[in-house]
Amino acid sequence: MVEYRENCFLDLRLGTSLQLEPPRWWTIMSYSLCTMMSLENVGINPSILFVLNASHLPFPFPPFSRMHLSSTLLIASSLLSTSVSASKIDDLINFFKLPLTSTLYQNDFKTSALKTHAEAFQKIADQNGGTRVFGSPGYNASVEYVYKRVKKAGYDVQLQTFPHNYEEVITQTLVVADIPINITGMTYSPSGPTGGISAPLILVPDLEAAPSAGCTDGDFAGLDLKGKIAFVQRGSCSFAIKAANAKAHGAVGAVIYNNIEGVLSGTLGGANDTAYVTTGGISLESSKIILQKLSESSTGEVPAKLDITFLREQRYSSNIIASSKAGNQSNVIFIGGHLDSVKAGPGLNDDGSGSITVLELALQLAKYKLNNAVRFGWWTAEEFGLVGSTHYVNSLSQEEKDKIALYINLDMVASPNPIFGVLDSDNSAGQNNAEAPAGSAAVEAVLIEYFTKNKLPTVPSNFNGRSDYASFIANGIPAGGLFTGAEGIKTEEQAALFGGTAGLAYDPNYHQKGDTITNLDYNAWIHNAKSSAHAIATFIKSTARVEELQKAVGARLAPVTTSNEGASLVDGDACGGEAI
Repeated sequence: MVEYRENCFLDLRLGTSLQLEPPRWWTIMSYSLCTMMSLENVGINPSILFVLNASHLPFPFPPFSRMHLSSTLLIASSLLSTSVSASKIDDLINFFKLPLTSTLYQNDFKTSALKTHAEAFQKIADQNGGTRVFGSPGYNASVEYVYKRVKKAGYDVQLQTFPHNYEEVITQTLVVADIPINITGMTYSPSGPTGGISAPLILVPDLEAAPSAGCTDGDFAGLDLKGKIAFVQRGSCSFAIKAANAKAHGAVGAVIYNNIEGVLSGTLGGANDTAYVTTGGISLESSKIILQKLSESSTGEVPAKLDITFLREQRYSSNIIASSKAGNQSNVIFIGGHLDSVKAGPGLNDDGSGSITVLELALQLAKYKLNNAVRFGWWTAEEFGLVGSTHYVNSLSQEEKDKIALYINLDMVASPNPIFGVLDSDNSAGQNNAEAPAGSAAVEAVLIEYFTKNKLPTVPSNFNGRSDYASFIANGIPAGGLFTGAEGIKTEEQAALFGGTAGLAYDPNYHQKGDTITNLDYNAWIHNAKSSAHAIATFIKSTARVEELQKAVGARLAPVTTSNEGASLVDGDACGGEAI
């Protein structure tokens, strides 16, 4: 009760901050409770408040019926005259809030509000070296910005702080046959020696179980890699396996080239300098230059210099978890997005757009009555391998995991050359790389409902576990999400559906300095925000659609992650966390 009294004016302030149209019974109720708690603290009998009427309230409410106000105060006084827990009071306040409907909730979302938050994130980055990377002052300022707002909105807010190894690329260059090639050092790659690695570069062929170059010993049969740089195509197995196999066969470095259009930013999943060689990724387009030079070489080798070095240190960083005080706490609707950017830029689309949407969803929901509980997550260090969300899910007991009805992920929802991608939870495209837990198809269907109602097209996005929903589905929690595209290239078909430019990346500034406030498509953003609002409102009312699908298979089933080969209409809902 003491904690509640200390924070009892949060609901009142929220009514003002969200510019609620008076009268709002839950605000009056909150004021009544707060006033009486304050009086009780100094020994005044709360029952004297029965004589108050609406004119005594210290803010401009229209006249209320004396009977309604007296009833409100009577309930409040009765609560205080007994030993009622804070949770009971929260439930009562919830009773007096506005009824939640999808239409009302959607209508709360304004482009101007999204832009205001985006301007704040941009300012944070500008004041902190142009980045919001985890463990940096820019990230910490982002945490403070979100934390203050959701705390003021009346949620139970937890900062989950823990250490993680930070790394920053110092050098990343590749020269092949005197031709400079753009390369990106892979997260957790060992640093190369000072001055780089000068050695012949040789192609690792795909001899066994194609397409899976570098994944099996058979691919290295008869290949002399000792003291050389392995050149290997992305596909099937993890980058870590390719890097480890290259080292096991004598290579001093590895260059992995993309099997789809766009840059290749990857991770080896964890630091292990004894198992891996220095490893970087290049685009499919750049690989064509090298493959041509190799085809012209009589020895099958070309001279190369690979120079990749890193700064590494341990940093502390925080997830933010905001939980509603009301609603069924054994049936939690969860929505989240990662708050960190890459080192290279401020990350306004990746994933400022997702994390800002989650913030606005929380702020706008605070005035509504809840049937099921809701929880919001802002994850740290996603760009370093889904670290924050993995840490959170792993910290939960099985009992707490079982209380999460579903998870919705928002990662890049305002790309400048966008599509409306919805995670293919029902595998309708037949190309998923991870099995969606039972019930996930219902999440996808509800997200699509908004677009269908508004006559907007959608395309399936590969359900591949390459963003923060991975740990949730690994624990059998149904999941879905929205995605407007990353480094992949928009097709002619997609341009006809969504507009924009075919042959150009969905986000040409993906993981780059240019991912600023000018890198956002507000039309795509507001539609994704409203689709998310529709899904939350629907599932707060009932999760029956999810439960029906779960009953059909008997229980929640944890998925088995498979390969990264193939692509649905939209592939690549990944940030720095992609490992294959």
